[in-house]
Amino acid sequence: MIDVDKILSLPKLGKGDTFTFNCSRCGSCCREREDILLTPLDLFKISKHLNKSIPDTLADYCEMYEGRDSKIPIVRIRPREYRRTCPFAKKEGCLIHPVKPTVCALFPIGRMTDGRTNEFTYFMQPVTCGNKKQTQTIRQWLDEYNMLGEESFTVLWHQKIGEISAVLSEVYDKHTFNHDAINSALLMILYLRYDMEADFMQQFTANCTEALQIVEMIAAKA
Repeated sequence: MIDVDKILSLPKLGKGDTFTFNCSRCGSCCREREDILLTPLDLFKISKHLNKSIPDTLADYCEMYEGRDSKIPIVRIRPREYRRTCPFAKKEGCLIHPVKPTVCALFPIGRMTDGRTNEFTYFMQPVTCGNKKQTQTIRQWLDEYNMLGEESFTVLWHQKIGEISAVLSEVYDKHTFNHDAINSALLMILYLRYDMEADFMQQFTANCTEALQIVEMIAAKA
């Protein structure tokens, strides 16, 4: 993980800017990893690709913890013990390559979002893998896995995390609550309760509204 100060010091890139990088499929970005976080959309897409239910994908490949600052459930891929390797990394390649998580699809690009304007800023992460055989724009790199098409989800996700987190932080600061019970409810609503054949964004928007209503109700009764 790159610390915030280091991120802020990196040159900022726009979608039309170019960078030079080509993946050599060495697998180094799949090892020594405990930070492959999944959004609800990531989990939905991976489950559909594997033809699994979302709860089964969570149980088989993931783990959940409470965000230190956000206070909401955070889902990440659970690495194998050997070299902390991603469980989807196999000799033949990534098992979920077409629907790889956002953090993997962006790599070696990182991005930040301006909460006031919802504008994205990109930067090239300092990496030692890959080679310099290919030059492309940020836009071209993002297009390969439909990252541009999913920006509206990313903006909404960050907004809802902020709203829910603000209420939870206030509640937890003033009262003693069972975090596990609240986390379980939010995990179900935000990440797990989706019809795999229905439109994701419609369900996600409704689920976020319900999650916020629940934490606001808890705050009102506190």
